Amino acid sequence: MTALNPSGRAAHALQAGSRPLLTALAECEARQRALFSNATVGIALADVQGRLLEVNEAYARMLGYTAQELQGMSIAELTHPEDEPLETDYLAAIARGERDSYQIEKRYLHRSGREVWGELAVSGQRDERGRLVQLIGVVTDITGRKQEQAHLRLMGEVFRQVGEAILVSDQDNRIVMVNQAFTALTGYRPEEVMGRNPSLLSAGQTPREVYQKMWAALRERGHWQGEIWDRRKDGAVYPKLLSIALLKDDRGRLTHHIACFTDITEHKEAENRIRYLALHDTLTGLPNRLCLQERLGQALLAAHRRQEMLGVILIDLDRFKLINDSLGHHVGDALLVQTGARLQAAVRNDDVVARLGGDEFVVVVTGAATMEVVLSVAGKLLETLRQPYQIEGQVLHATPSMGISFYPEDGKDADTLMRNADAAMYHAKSQGRNGLQRFDPALNAAATERFILESNLPRALAQGEFVLHYQAQIDGQSGCLMGVEALVRWLDPERGLVPPDRFIPVAEETGLIVPLGAWVLEEACRQRQAWHRQGLPAFRVAVNLSVLQLRQADFPGQVARLLERHGLTAADLELEITESAAMGNPLETIEMLNKIKAMGISMAIDDFGTGYSSLAYLKLLPIDSLKLDRSFVKDIETSQDDAVICSATIALAHALGLSVVAEGVETAAQEHYLLRQGCDYLQGYLFSKPLTATELERLLGSLDARLCLRSAADRRQH
Repeated sequence: MTALNPSGRAAHALQAGSRPLLTALAECEARQRALFSNATVGIALADVQGRLLEVNEAYARMLGYTAQELQGMSIAELTHPEDEPLETDYLAAIARGERDSYQIEKRYLHRSGREVWGELAVSGQRDERGRLVQLIGVVTDITGRKQEQAHLRLMGEVFRQVGEAILVSDQDNRIVMVNQAFTALTGYRPEEVMGRNPSLLSAGQTPREVYQKMWAALRERGHWQGEIWDRRKDGAVYPKLLSIALLKDDRGRLTHHIACFTDITEHKEAENRIRYLALHDTLTGLPNRLCLQERLGQALLAAHRRQEMLGVILIDLDRFKLINDSLGHHVGDALLVQTGARLQAAVRNDDVVARLGGDEFVVVVTGAATMEVVLSVAGKLLETLRQPYQIEGQVLHATPSMGISFYPEDGKDADTLMRNADAAMYHAKSQGRNGLQRFDPALNAAATERFILESNLPRALAQGEFVLHYQAQIDGQSGCLMGVEALVRWLDPERGLVPPDRFIPVAEETGLIVPLGAWVLEEACRQRQAWHRQGLPAFRVAVNLSVLQLRQADFPGQVARLLERHGLTAADLELEITESAAMGNPLETIEMLNKIKAMGISMAIDDFGTGYSSLAYLKLLPIDSLKLDRSFVKDIETSQDDAVICSATIALAHALGLSVVAEGVETAAQEHYLLRQGCDYLQGYLFSKPLTATELERLLGSLDARLCLRSAADRRQH
């Protein structure tokens, strides 16, 4: 073995001694590499230009790249554009030696484009000469924290800015927090309520039971919502909608109460307004049918409990439909308003006044010890409604028809009492109107009859159950037929022939008179043309009109088209309108009749003497004749007054250039008296009852060529 020289031995000894150091260095480097690779925070090495040299997995994962993809990318590429200038300034300061490190919170751009918040610490590494050789950055992902902070800021801002008042109290119900809306609503500043019980807001008007239910619900369900009354700092009381929820910790222990509330004054006012509108008539302000049912039910319970009487009075205004149709709905509305005011002024404080609709009103007389008390109130109502109405400078008369029923004699429930009062009211109408009738059980039959008529009329019109009868009109001088009046009859398949005085008023009230009147005109014209084709001599057909037909703007056009369709001339038709209808709105009637008269059609006033004609208007009506009502004709043999009225009417008509038709002539004495007074035409059973078209044809076929129908007594005298 060769011995080593001294220098060789030293080198060998140095090599042998450095092995542990190298091993230690390698182990240290391995540990650092492991720490670098496995660190939960992002670590990046960059050159002095800011290009990434190496990054760990946490850094790459935070930004959505692989470590290899990030190598060579610049820090600026990965930084949000808004944060890049600040970091550039810091990096420049390190490069200039002005600082060794910096710490900032910045936004990175994830590979997907979303923002990632990081808390970054950067330091520079320098060589022995102080030159910057690389940058080391350590970054922690704080995106979740930032989102939580943003959420908390948002919640805080919502708490401050929300329009609903919020109050937070602790487990002992002491106020710990309020928002701005609380102060705006209550008037209390936060420092004035902190540590106090929310009961300081109470107005003392909420029932105790509400609070008891509130606390019970909070204990059972952890939340409650309801309406209570509170008082503002200035003393103003207001209703509020309150919601309370309990806040508990993770062990289920109560920590806070959270109350949200808002002023619902406007809501309550709107709710009350809606309820008022639902229960009151919008025109008169009186209780409506729904409200009446409620109040009548309450009144009946009180009457039963106190052993008192109660009266239900149903009121219908006579001639209201005529006024409404003739003078306009605004006049009708004003009349209804005045009627409601009169009724309220005439009853006692505890009585109920309601409007059912149209021109029907109801008064419930309560707390009556005797029937006379109710009748006294009814008499007062009757008298006050009989007084004339002043509307738009006009004096109007709309007398009442009233029916009354009594509790308990006439019924023990609201429906029965109302039904019986209604039957009594219609009985008052049938007795001549302008009066009061008490319910009688026999009236139920009449009410049932009216209901049947009203229900069956539309069916009768649709199925063609109406027929026309014709009554002859005789020339007073020659005794010859000069015309016939078309009279409508209802041939009911179950009840036989229904007279017009039973169904015409119902048709007028329901509005069915318009289509019924149109059918009558159509059928009369069709029949007149049929008689033409049979070769019967010319005579005109008179047809009655309803005021509702005259209110149709195109009525003259309808008549013109009707004549053209059936090949008739104006001389074949005469139209009749009642005196009361003509006088309802005389100016409007005159205008419409002038249009009809311009077509060459004859016009007559029917039932003359039964209405309230104004001679000033009568002379302006474009009419050709007056029809003297049968009520004056029937007693001219025995009543001097009726005889005078007949002669005066004939003289008046002739003075105005009008002819006169006397209706209801049944005796030769009546005929002779009327002819002596100069009556132009006669109509009645003395000559012919109303006949079907076929019966009239047979009658005319049995006469001579002049179609003379002069009475047998008169023919004997001649």
